[in-house]
Amino acid sequence: MAVSSWIGEIEKVLMEDNNFYHMVETQLVPDDDFLANLLVTSLQLRNRDAVVRSRERKKMYVKDFEMKSRYLEGECRRLSHVLQCFIAENQALQIFFFSSP
Repeated sequence: MAVSSWIGEIEKVLMEDNNFYHMVETQLVPDDDFLANLLVTSLQLRNRDAVVRSRERKKMYVKDFEMKSRYLEGECRRLSHVLQCFIAENQALQIFFFSSP
């Protein structure tokens, strides 16, 4: 085989290899759609996390308000009972002082 034939074969292989690497490199370079989709996906994940945190905060606020409501309802019942006691004591004192000569 002639030397020029070998050189031609080597050049052909090298050119094919160069085209192969060029194809691989172009496939690895992300395009605008890929970057846009990646950005949208990233934003969706962050938004989903924010929604989860917001729902957890809302649950905490609701539980806190429910506890405060139960406390205030109990305090209202207690004060109502105290008021009834004062009204009864006042009536008893009025009867005692007005019935005395």
